[in-house]
Amino acid sequence: MHMNHYKIVLRSGVVLNMLCIIMLFTCCNKLLDPGTPPEKVVGSQVYSNDSLAEAAVKGIYASMMLNFGLCNGYMSRYPGMSADELSRTVAIAPDVEFLNNSLNTDNTIARTGWSTAYNYIYVANDIINVLPNSPSVTAAIRNQLTGEACFLRAMTYFYLVNLFGDVPLVLTTDYTKSAVIPRTSVNLVYDQIIADLKQAQNLLTNEYATTPDFPNDKVRANKLAATALLARVYLYREQWANAETTATEVIQSGLYQLEPNLQQTFLNTSKEAILQFMPVNEAFNTAEGAWFVPYTPTGKPQMILTDSLLTSIEPGDARTGWIRKVTINSITFSSPYKYKLNTGTPRIEYNMVLRLAEQFCIRAEARAMQNKLPEAIADLNSIRQRALLPDLPVLPTQSQVMAAVEQERRIEFFAEWGHRWFDLKRWPARVNNTTNKTRLDEVMSVLRPATWKSSAALWPIPDDELIRNHFLVQNTGY
Repeated sequence: MHMNHYKIVLRSGVVLNMLCIIMLFTCCNKLLDPGTPPEKVVGSQVYSNDSLAEAAVKGIYASMMLNFGLCNGYMSRYPGMSADELSRTVAIAPDVEFLNNSLNTDNTIARTGWSTAYNYIYVANDIINVLPNSPSVTAAIRNQLTGEACFLRAMTYFYLVNLFGDVPLVLTTDYTKSAVIPRTSVNLVYDQIIADLKQAQNLLTNEYATTPDFPNDKVRANKLAATALLARVYLYREQWANAETTATEVIQSGLYQLEPNLQQTFLNTSKEAILQFMPVNEAFNTAEGAWFVPYTPTGKPQMILTDSLLTSIEPGDARTGWIRKVTINSITFSSPYKYKLNTGTPRIEYNMVLRLAEQFCIRAEARAMQNKLPEAIADLNSIRQRALLPDLPVLPTQSQVMAAVEQERRIEFFAEWGHRWFDLKRWPARVNNTTNKTRLDEVMSVLRPATWKSSAALWPIPDDELIRNHFLVQNTGY
């Protein structure tokens, strides 16, 4: 096991040995393996040559996938339980808080998500601030690595603001400054996300960083990955024309296609993948596979899909192939089955971060909101045709098309990266949408009338962060 420890000073003031450069097991390869730099590589030495600089960026990807966490499973599991997607056959304490939409301020998942996110941001900040001024690293490598760091910082902040709302916008590695940064408005954080993604576009190309052994893997961000995430950000910010144009750039790039075989969608060979994260832990391929798939073919799953989701699936929808069913004592349990493997071998399932189907859904919604209703339906039909469903007719009203958008997004992205939870939060209520109520309020007040409160749309700021930084304030309702 070869690893190198970087001293990381977090916002909280705790000095940690972050595993920024991580041992990758024999099943991995030089595509992500940072190698074995000399001990005590610190400061400017990190960027003293191409290989050391590349190790810093590879370390972020590897650390994201080493264990279950914010970018490996958390977003599929916990928002899925908070929304109307996932339930449990056997309740455990940490999950009950999400199932009841009643998180405590010491919730371990929220705390881990927050702290690891700022770990990734710290390393990305160091790369972004220092690497461009490192003449010992070749220009092409500088651009590539800085662009990837911009993408990874933007992606991390995207999940932070959608989970917590206003968050500290930390762009420095100077703890004396970052330790006292108050929460920054969502709008300003999004401005930085957009700026980072545009910078990533400028610095990256459409080519993926690969190796001869794995020439087709798409596990490090390229220009189109930045473009795909930017399309999502524009959609969330209701910049409809920008979202449509940006999604179209990805769709028309010619590098991706909807995987005609749905069972190939989440494999490392997927034609649909825009960005995947490579497994680095020998125990599992993905957190979703490890969590959702029982160890025996007849085993009862711990997490199951809700009746609300199952009854919303149209007859004949081929996406039922993404659902595992098992009958035990005359009771049928249905669980997510997009990822089939709950172990580390064979190494054929990668964590799907961005895929083409989302770009069609983004463009459909953006077109619908611009009253380009036939074009929006055409995009939805691209998704439906792959699912072996009949084409939708041209619907006469924007509200009807948006209902169709919601349906396709719900089925296409169930138990995947929190899409359903984030969608419900950003959409206005269908009924009486002149109020401040969201679609999330509408759905959850029916699903969980005894426990739902609007303030549960955001996770609490971890209480230990409030203690360390007195400039932080808690979210309403906690």
